[in-house]
Amino acid sequence: MRQEAALNSPDSPDSTAGAASDWLSDAELLGVPEPAEPADGRAARSHRTRRAIISAMRALHAEGDLRPTAPRIAERAGVSLRTVWQQFTDMEALLVESVKRDTEILRSLVRKIEPDQPLAARVDTFVNQRAHVLEEMTPTWRAARISQPSSADLRSDHKKKVAAGLAELELVFAPELDKLSGRQRDQLVEALHAISIWSFWESLRTDLGLSPLRARELVRTTFAALFTQAGFPLAA
Repeated sequence: MRQEAALNSPDSPDSTAGAASDWLSDAELLGVPEPAEPADGRAARSHRTRRAIISAMRALHAEGDLRPTAPRIAERAGVSLRTVWQQFTDMEALLVESVKRDTEILRSLVRKIEPDQPLAARVDTFVNQRAHVLEEMTPTWRAARISQPSSADLRSDHKKKVAAGLAELELVFAPELDKLSGRQRDQLVEALHAISIWSFWESLRTDLGLSPLRARELVRTTFAALFTQAGFPLAA
């Protein structure tokens, strides 16, 4: 049986983003289908080459190399350095494409959470799903954070992801939030959002050294405390 190299689940106390014994493509790692290849043979080869380069950069990120050089990426992808520059104008363009690939993977990990479920069930599902997404996305997002100050595209992508996370939170917990008004609603939304974005997750994982399981439990406990404080205790 082929050794599994998928990223560990947040349920595993020893899980570390990108800890894999050998490198596999994004599709093999997460079961995410690759975009359809162009019908034209030459275009299809170019498409495969481009994807291989992107996957190579993401694999190096997962191994902790947040600023891989073009020669290292070329070696990992099995292509020439010239081919890398034929596909991408510079390293920023390659990183932007890697972040876009993360967005495709992120969408595959997110499932709609119906707001008519009991609050406790929604909290559990939301926290579990968000923790899984944040852990899976960590390697590339770490790399992107380094380059954000000099990249308008990366800053824009970051803002969109933060806004999307907020929109999802407000939709999932609309039944409770709609019962609040003014500053009380804003404070609850801000607090829930603050503890469910990647920068908070990264601090739990790196600054506090928590395992994915411990970090997820902390977020879930804090969600429950915030809802209880706002007048919505979670049923046992």
